[in-house]
Amino acid sequence: MIAKAATISHGGNAVRYSVNKDKAEIVKVNFLLDDISAEAMYQRMVLKQKEFASTINKGRPLKRNVIRMEISPTKEESAGWTLADWVRLANEYIRVFDSIDLSKKAKRASAKFTNVKNSQYVVALHHDAKSGIPHLHIDVNRVDMDGKVNDDHLIAERAMSAAYIINERRGWVQPENIYEKRRLEIADTCMDVLRSLPEFSWSGYEAGLKAHGYVIHLQEDDKGNVRGYSVLSGNSSYKSSLLGKGRHLMPSKIEATWARLHGERKSSLIPNSEQGIRPAIVSTEMSQTNHLAPVIKHYDISTDEYHHYHVAISEEADEIIRKECSVPDDNSFATIEDVQKTALLLFAEYLDGATSMAASSGGGGSDMSGWGKDKDEDEREWARRCAQMANHFCKRRRGLHR
Repeated sequence: MIAKAATISHGGNAVRYSVNKDKAEIVKVNFLLDDISAEAMYQRMVLKQKEFASTINKGRPLKRNVIRMEISPTKEESAGWTLADWVRLANEYIRVFDSIDLSKKAKRASAKFTNVKNSQYVVALHHDAKSGIPHLHIDVNRVDMDGKVNDDHLIAERAMSAAYIINERRGWVQPENIYEKRRLEIADTCMDVLRSLPEFSWSGYEAGLKAHGYVIHLQEDDKGNVRGYSVLSGNSSYKSSLLGKGRHLMPSKIEATWARLHGERKSSLIPNSEQGIRPAIVSTEMSQTNHLAPVIKHYDISTDEYHHYHVAISEEADEIIRKECSVPDDNSFATIEDVQKTALLLFAEYLDGATSMAASSGGGGSDMSGWGKDKDEDEREWARRCAQMANHFCKRRRGLHR
């Protein structure tokens, strides 16, 4: 089982999404009525916050006023479950979540525990649109029934720790063990795909992996040569350097691996400059002197279902971000796509968006004060700095850093 948590400012939208999503089922509510609309549920949370407005947050409005959680057991772990089983999981998770003491790590007494059990919340059961795997969404009022604010320091770590404890109790597989099992499965699949190819090409390799349900993201240099790649399975990313033995599935060795499997000399590697993550729109403009202006790529990035950002970036800067970004080894929740999106949002100076993107993948916690592009900084150097910051930002959050 994997669990995530974050405090959000768009609480009304979050509750509406949890309750109104197609085929969503209300598992339970706490200090709320289950026969009222999502809007009414959220308004009751807001009323509770207004009741204690003069005493919470030093009298200032509570910007991030809702805790949003997601709990995802594996398909095997929740097989055959009834609604009563989901109620038991929600209750157990909330008890464990509240009990975790992070005061020493956060260096704050308020992080000793949370009080979700004495707060208004709604729990809804969703089914993944692609896989059909069920998971829980929980939206919690930051202000409990006694007017105290539920602490959000290291909240992503609190959620992961709660999942770890429950996995131990129930004999479920831990996230890192799931990661290792899938890594071995993917490596075996990669070898099977290579065996099936009459000649090696990146397009054939990609198509073979896609047929097995995987997505591959290629990282290319400016000549279209593949310098690295990652295989995506669900929300996890597996770099080629971590697949197989002796790194024989890396771009520099994969053609020789294909040849060894076929007992032949190397085929002519077919470069594929169209592979990898590509934006939806690429625009090229002509200057008045008939010289091509820089190619501009446009990305539309969503950090959740409510926040959307548009990023325009030159092809040269985009390639730097592609090359420089990498998945932190200590964060099995992050994907290469998460890191690259974080870097793009930093490049466009959407700091809130970058923070949300990193936090959603188990990262965050870096000090962003003073962050920004220097007045005379070259765009290429700025792109490189953004990629480096994204790599750091997406590392697994372990505590506050001074």
